[in-house]
Amino acid sequence: MIHPLVRDLYKRAIIVGKDYPHPEELNYVRRKWKEALRDPENCKLTGDPSEDEKIIRKAVGKGRYVIREMEGTIQLKKYRTMRRRYGEGVDVVGEASRIGSSLGDMLKK
Repeated sequence: MIHPLVRDLYKRAIIVGKDYPHPEELNYVRRKWKEALRDPENCKLTGDPSEDEKIIRKAVGKGRYVIREMEGTIQLKKYRTMRRRYGEGVDVVGEASRIGSSLGDMLKK
């Protein structure tokens, strides 16, 4: 039986993984998370229930960190897409020099 914290972590990963920027998208995230959760190297249990609980909580903490990193990757991808789609934005230095030269021209008249 799977630990409730691990199940919750997997569900969070699947929800976040829907927007993950990879050609396979959700299938890639699902496959990688299943591999990670099934790998005994990621969470070596001792057999002592109190010690195992600490180990599981520590592993879940690392998993939550990975989910935050996934969210950051998704936000970066969205930002870059918006920037590419709508341009670089306002060039503040260029606008300031343009306005300054326009005001200078107006004051000369």
